[in-house]
Formats: sequence, C-alpha cells, structure tokens
Amino acid sequence: MELYYPGNYRRYNTWVLIALKTLYHFQVHRWMKLFKKSGSALEMGCGDGLMLDALRRKGWVVTGTERTQEMAVFARNTLGLQVYVGGLEEIPQGQKFDLIILFQVLEHLNDPVTVIKQCADLLAPEGKLIIAVPNSRSWQSRYSAASWFHLDVPRHLFHFSPTSLQYALNIAGLTISTISYVSFEHDPYGWVQSILNKEFDNQNKLTRQLMKIDRFTFGDIFALVLSIVLIIPSLVVSIASWVNHSGAIMQVVSSHKNDTNL
Repeated sequence: MELYYPGNYRRYNTWVLIALKTLYHFQVHRWMKLFKKSGSALEMGCGDGLMLDALRRKGWVVTGTERTQEMAVFARNTLGLQVYVGGLEEIPQGQKFDLIILFQVLEHLNDPVTVIKQCADLLAPEGKLIIAVPNSRSWQSRYSAASWFHLDVPRHLFHFSPTSLQYALNIAGLTISTISYVSFEHDPYGWVQSILNKEFDNQNKLTRQLMKIDRFTFGDIFALVLSIVLIIPSLVVSIASWVNHSGAIMQVVSSHKNDTNL
C-alpha cells in the first residue's frame, strides 16, 4: 500500500494547515469537556501531529504512531512529539491511556476490529476511545456513490455505518456513549469535492493539488472557481445533514462497558 501514500500525503499548503490547526483546536476543546482533568493521550496515525500538539497545549502527555519514518518526521522533529513508527504493538507494554484517538484512520486499516481490541487493551479503566470515520449511510455518500470523496479507493479499505461501527466496538467490549455527525473539518469540503467528482469528473484532483501532489494548471481555473462558489451551499447542506444525523463523518466516544461514568 505504500505506493498510495506518497511522501506528501496529507502535507497541505500553508493556508489549509492554518485552517486545520484552528479547527483541531476547537475539536480538542470539545473533547476536554469529557474529562475532569488532563491525562495521557495516544493518537494512532497522528500525521503531522497537529491534534496531539493541540492536546499538549491543554496539559496532556501525548504519544502518537505513524506508518513510516517519513510520515513521522514533522511531528518528531518540528513539534518534538513522541511518535512510534508501526502499529499499536510498538507501544511499551503496560502503558495505559486516558484518551485514544483514531481520527480518520480506522478505514485505512486492513484489520480494524483487531485494532479496536488493541485500543481497548490500552485504554485506562475510565478512558475514552474516540473514533472518527466516514459515514457510509450519509447524504453525501448516497448522492455521490462511486464519486464520493471519502470513498478514497484504494486507501480506504473499509467503510462503516453507525450500526457496523457499534457492532465492531461491542466485539471489543466497548460501548458508545455519544455519537456526532458534525464535522466542520471534513464535511463541507467533502461536498465540494464530491460534487466536482460526480458532475465534472474531477477525480479528487482538487484535493491532490491542495496536498501539492499535483500542480495547478490554467485548465484547473474553472474547477477552482466552482469550488469557491460551492462553499456556502456545501456548508448549508452539511448543516442540514447534521441535523438529520446523516453527516458525512461520524464521531463516536466509547469506553469500557463497565465504566460507571457513562
């Protein structure tokens, strides 16, 4: 699969990074309401470490994992984060975490149920596992079908509905305490790219350009202008889908079934 994860995968341009940092800050702020105090956090597939950095600024002791040395360089060298290369088996034996994050990661794994079980083993008695994945039953998925931005073949190996994700968590001895369909980070943009894909055969080219995998050319001006025009309508449709529990991204907070704080 390394062929499909080039070195600049998820390495966005400066303006996109600024937007993501801001959105991740608010995301972390919402998560902090689940805890009485700061603790230890693990993020699998932490990328550049923006989420972990936001948590660290809130007083958390943070650890991450990434698939390759190259993907871990920025988080390690620029942000100074502890990042293990490999799967969860690289985490030192006996270590437990108050918060484990799988943020747009589970769908990339070839054995997601086993990974959820590993997370359950690493979770402290009253810890929380937060999973964010594309929602295969969303309005966005149903509209765009094979052109859905979040389908992302071949990197996404599995997709989940609310029912199948709950089933996977139950197998691992975890239960869902809350589920949200709101994603300012991914949902409105997902509509923009999905519309471009379905109606204009864009094939995620806009996203590849924002990642600097492809270069912008004169022929891309129309798609760029159209994407700007679509921002407001995409936000409106996203909000409507959130109200109807049909957002393109679902985020669950889960914990051990015997957690009395649920």
